[in-house]
Amino acid sequence: MTFADVLAGLELEVPPYTLAQQEADERQMHLLIGAAVLQREVAENLQVRSWLVPASPECTALLLEEETPTGAGTRANAHERASDDLAALCELIIQRSDAEENLVRFMEAPGESQGALVFACLLQLCGYVRNARFWWHFAAGAGSTAAAYCLFLDGLLYDQAEEAVHCYESLGGADFVHDHLEDPPRHSGTALGISRELDQHIEQVSHEDFGVIALPGPGLPANVGRRQTSIR
Repeated sequence: MTFADVLAGLELEVPPYTLAQQEADERQMHLLIGAAVLQREVAENLQVRSWLVPASPECTALLLEEETPTGAGTRANAHERASDDLAALCELIIQRSDAEENLVRFMEAPGESQGALVFACLLQLCGYVRNARFWWHFAAGAGSTAAAYCLFLDGLLYDQAEEAVHCYESLGGADFVHDHLEDPPRHSGTALGISRELDQHIEQVSHEDFGVIALPGPGLPANVGRRQTSIR
């Protein structure tokens, strides 16, 4: 006797699968699928909208690139994320309500870190990359954690991974991320176009030790304030 014969001899009462039960099961299945899709979208959004940190997948792959074989897109992915986050952070900083006031204080007292941070972000958006880095170093040394995080992103962009992580861990970049978890990067490109109009208010002077240094011109704070009003 085969197993099929045994089954054939069994008398089993199979309850009918009614249309109502089928519809109820389908509704439950749709709910489960919808919940799974939503959970996946939330996870993806959190990853995209969170600030880049050394533990982020793109950054981790870049930091381990010399030790672990990675895909050809590793460096490009890390650069893209760092570039997007840096632009978003610069936009965030120059659009703050106190940006104009911080610039004024910076021009009156050059040791003021928040004004140096605002000026550096303006320089970055205007294309003065080397000078932006100079003032980020200045602001980070004066205690600006946002400037330290800018240096972290800048280091990733220019393949200076060890220096980037040092800025993140030792200069306070991690503190910036911790304090701004509710300010995810949202690069719109709006501030980029506005900041380019400020180029005429940026002066450049020669320094015997540091070469050419960009400085804020007299009309820069007022113009930043006017452009803040126009984008609100």
